[in-house]
Amino acid sequence: MPPKLVPARSIPTNSTGKKTQITPKSNPKKFTKRNSRMGNMDVNDDKRIPENPEINEEDQDDMYQNPYQRREREWTEEELNQKMPTKVLQPNNPNSPNNFTQFSFKDRVFKMDEMVDQMVIHFAYDGEFIYKESPEYDIQEAIKENREALIKEAKNAMTADDLSAHKEADTEEGLKKLKRTLRNKFNYNERQSQTVNEVIRERGVSTQPPPMKRLNLELNLWDVWDSYINEFNKVSTEGETSKAQVKEKPEKSDNSLYSVSFKRCLKIMERMVVQNEQQEQYWDYKYYFTEKDMPDISNSEGSLLPIWRITSEKQRKKHVTSICWNPRYSDFFAVGLGSYHFNRQAGQGYICCYSLKNTTYPEYFFTTPKGVMALDFHPKSPALLAVGLYDGTVMVFDIRSKHKKPIYQSTVRTMKHTEPVWQIFWNPDNSKNYSFYSISSDGRVTNWVLMKNKLEPEDIMKLKLVADTHGEDGGNLIGLACGLCFDFNKFEPNTFLVGTEEGKIHKCNLSYSGQYQYTFEGHIQAVYKVRWNYFHPRTFISASADWTVKIWDTKSPGPVMSFDLGTQVVDVSWAPYSSVVFAACTLEKVLVYDLEYDKVGKRGETKQPKQSKLTNIAFSPKDPVILVGDDHGGVTLFKLSPNLTPNLVKVPKSDEKKIGPDGKPIETKPDPKAPIEPPTPEQIAAEEEQKMEKILALVGKFDKDDL
Repeated sequence: MPPKLVPARSIPTNSTGKKTQITPKSNPKKFTKRNSRMGNMDVNDDKRIPENPEINEEDQDDMYQNPYQRREREWTEEELNQKMPTKVLQPNNPNSPNNFTQFSFKDRVFKMDEMVDQMVIHFAYDGEFIYKESPEYDIQEAIKENREALIKEAKNAMTADDLSAHKEADTEEGLKKLKRTLRNKFNYNERQSQTVNEVIRERGVSTQPPPMKRLNLELNLWDVWDSYINEFNKVSTEGETSKAQVKEKPEKSDNSLYSVSFKRCLKIMERMVVQNEQQEQYWDYKYYFTEKDMPDISNSEGSLLPIWRITSEKQRKKHVTSICWNPRYSDFFAVGLGSYHFNRQAGQGYICCYSLKNTTYPEYFFTTPKGVMALDFHPKSPALLAVGLYDGTVMVFDIRSKHKKPIYQSTVRTMKHTEPVWQIFWNPDNSKNYSFYSISSDGRVTNWVLMKNKLEPEDIMKLKLVADTHGEDGGNLIGLACGLCFDFNKFEPNTFLVGTEEGKIHKCNLSYSGQYQYTFEGHIQAVYKVRWNYFHPRTFISASADWTVKIWDTKSPGPVMSFDLGTQVVDVSWAPYSSVVFAACTLEKVLVYDLEYDKVGKRGETKQPKQSKLTNIAFSPKDPVILVGDDHGGVTLFKLSPNLTPNLVKVPKSDEKKIGPDGKPIETKPDPKAPIEPPTPEQIAAEEEQKMEKILALVGKFDKDDL
C-alpha cells in the first residue's frame, strides 16, 4: 500500500533564526510535488507551510501518531441483541441501459447485447506529487541536472569569448580582426512588425444540386470472376460477329427474305389463312351468344360452348401446369408446361405464348431446364413474364427479347427454393424496383427484387406447422409447412392467404412476417388453390383434395358455404366480372356456380371429351370465355352463355331540366327510348359488393336459426 499523506505542520526555528526540518518518529516517506518545468520547489517551503510557535514539538508528534480521535458510543444490551437488516450491494450502474441492441449482419436481425459496462467514474484528478524513491523522480532529477550543466557550460563559454575579445581589442590589428570576424556576434533583441491583415469576406452562391443516384452492391470473388468471364465472352462474340459480317457483305442483297419486316408480313399472312380456315370457330367466338338470347335463358341453366383446343407437337407429352392471361392484350395468354408425375421429371419445360388470332402455333416459345410450374405476367409491364420451375428456380423472361433466354434467374448463391415453386405473383407496387413473390414446398414465401444484374431474395414468411386444435395431440410441431398456393388481397395489398398441404389456410401480413394473423381450419387434405374475391374485401374461396370447395368470410372462423363435388378439386377461380360467379375444376369436368341464382347447385357444367384429366382453369379478364388445361398439353377455350355473364347496370341518360317562368326547374319523366349509358366501374363494384353482402347475411341468418 502507498504511504499515507500526513497534514503539514509548522517548522520551528533554532537560535540562529534558521529553519530546521523536523521528521516524525514514525519516519514517514518524503514526497515532493511533481514539477513540470523542473523548477526548485520543496514541500517544506515557508510560503506553503506557515509557522505556528504555539504548538510544541511533543504535541506535533502526537498529532502525527493520532490525527483523528474517535469517541466510542456505549451500546445497551437491547441494541446489541437486535438483528441488523442485511443489505446486498451489487456493483451495477442503475443508469446503464439493460436493453441495448445491435444489428447482426450475420443473422440479419437485431440482437440484445448482454455485456453492459457497469463502471462509473465519479471523480478523476491527476496528482502533482511523486514518490522520491520512484524511478520517475530519478528521471526528473537527471533531466534537471542535465539542463543546469548545459546552462553552466554555455555561460562559461560566453565569458571565455568575452575575455579573449577584450585582450585582442587592445591592439589595432586585433581590433580590425575582431570587427571582421565577430560581426553581429553581440546581444540583440528580436524585432518584429505587425502588418495590416486584409479583411476576408465570404461570398456564397446557391445552386441546384446535381442529380445523384444511390447504388449499393455486394461484391465477392464470384462476382469478380463472373464479370471477367462475361467480358471475355462479349469480346469473343463481337470478334466472331465482325468476321461474319465481313464475310456476309457480298450476299447482302439475298438476305431480304430473312428480314424482320418480311417475317412480320408472313405472320400477318398466316393469321389471315388461319382465320379463313377456322371461320366457323371465329364466328362462334364472337356471335354465338347474343343479347337477344338473354330473355329465353335467363332463368335456365347455363352452358359452356367449346370452341378451340389449342396444342402443338411438343406439348402433347407435357401437363398444363399454369395458364395466365396478358393484362394488356385480351387475346394473348401464356401456357406453362411441366409434369405432375413427380417420379418422372426428366426433361425440359416449355412456355408457349398464344394469340387467339392464330391458334395453330404459339407466337413465342421458350425452353426451360426443368418443368414449368407457375406463370404470371406483370400488371403494368406486360412483356415481363415470371416463371417458377420444379427444381425451385425462378426466372424472368422478356418476351420481346430475341435470344429467348431469361433476363433474371435465381441460383444457389441467391438462395433459390429447394423444392418446386407452385405459384408466383407480381408485386403491383413499382415505387422502388420491380419484385414478385413465390411460394414453394420448402415452406418459404419469398420476395424477389429485380436488381441491376441479379435477383435479390427476401424471405417474408416461413410457414410454421400448426397443431390441429380439434386433435388430441396439442404439442408443438417442429419443421416448416408445405406451401401450395397463395393470393394477395386487392383491397389490402399487404394481406395475403396461404394454403398448405396440411389443409390449413393462414392469413398473413407483410408487416408481421413472424407469425400468422389467423388460421382457418375446415379442409382435411391439401389446399390446392385459394382466391380472394374481386369485389368483396372479406370473402375468399378455396379448393382442396378432400372433394370440397369452400367459401370463407374473414369475420367467421369456419367456412360460410361448402360444395361437395364428389371428386378431387384441382383449381377454382372467381369470375372477374361478378362477385357471385365462380368456376371449379375437377379431374373430369368444369362446373360454374352462380350464388345469386342457386346457392346449392351448379348452373353450368361441361365434361372433357377425351380421356384426359383437367389441371387448370383461367377466366378471361375482359371476354366471357374460360381456358381449361389438361394433362395432354392441350388448352380448351369455352365460351360462357349470357346467363353466366354479368347483368350490367343500365343507366338511362337523364333529360335536361327545363326551367319554368318562375325560375324553378320543371320535373319531367325519363324517356324510356333514351339511349342507355354503360355502367361505370364504380357502379359495377358497388352492385357486386351488395350482392355478396346479401348472400353472407342470408347464410349467417340460417346458421343462427340452426343453432
